[in-house]
Amino acid sequence: MKLRKAVTHDLPELNRISVISKKHWGYPEEWIKRWMKDLAVTAGDLISQETLVMEFEKRVIGFCSIKNQGDHYEVMHLWILPEFIGKGYGKILLKETLTSFILEDKPIWVLADPNAESFYEKQGFMTFEKVESYPKGRFLPMMKMNSFLERF
Repeated sequence: MKLRKAVTHDLPELNRISVISKKHWGYPEEWIKRWMKDLAVTAGDLISQETLVMEFEKRVIGFCSIKNQGDHYEVMHLWILPEFIGKGYGKILLKETLTSFILEDKPIWVLADPNAESFYEKQGFMTFEKVESYPKGRFLPMMKMNSFLERF
């Protein structure tokens, strides 16, 4: 396993991984199409966010992005290819991203998919709000970890 910063030529693969990972949860294609903008990573995102790529046997299997939002950090993306989900890679990728890019002791937020809420809870995040999403009546957990630097 290798971790490295994302570069522009990674963008097609990162965007492929985010869509494949989202589809893993069985969402209807109509919903996926509506979420494409939220799933996308752009060249501008690589400038405004810190993005770590995980490779396994020279193949990109996931990535994680974090952004400094001023009073808090926010996990913008954390995607792992479905065949690697549940094997500890997401935990490693999240921890390494936070360890590499958290420079100040302030909260870390993530607007999580409902299927990922228990994963983030195991990593020390707590849900503090529910945010309405698409389709109407679907809510996403807004989660936070108060102090990453004290944890590690």
